[in-house]
Amino acid sequence: MWQVVLYVSPVSCLAAAVLAVLLCFLAEFIAARRPDVIRVASGFLLTLWVLLVLAATVIPDGPPTGGFDQIYWLPGEGLIYGTDNMGSNEISMIFKQEAANAVMFAPIAILAYYALRNPSRLLVLAGCVAFSCGIELIQWLEQAGRTADVDDLMFNSLGAACGLAAISIASIVIPRKRLRVRA
Repeated sequence: MWQVVLYVSPVSCLAAAVLAVLLCFLAEFIAARRPDVIRVASGFLLTLWVLLVLAATVIPDGPPTGGFDQIYWLPGEGLIYGTDNMGSNEISMIFKQEAANAVMFAPIAILAYYALRNPSRLLVLAGCVAFSCGIELIQWLEQAGRTADVDDLMFNSLGAACGLAAISIASIVIPRKRLRVRA
């Protein structure tokens, strides 16, 4: 699953951001007319996306190492201490991985927001941060080719915040009150 990082570029990240905003416009439009439909559809898609994220992040990537020492608490630790023996492609891969983490979590925030009956952006963000912490905890406990990393937590949270920003943009541009169907 890590090969998806090879497709991360400034263009693909921009395309993902534009797509997120456009999908939020569509969701706001539907939510104004049929909030029940948007909640059910978002809940279903959220379930699928969360399963995909779990498959990409917690399925073991190697044999268990037997030690619980692979956790990186210092943000940017790989770049601060480990670039002397890295080529530019390897350094670029670190940035691509972090961008992929952010892009991966934006849909979780968007879908969770629209799946809830009375959504709170802060509650959705807290849920995304908790989900990311859970993933990092599982990776640490597995000790099977993955490492727990505070950078992943930070960029997952940033992605969730970007997803919530897309919702804010859509809800400002397309206020639901103006779109409600009058009976």
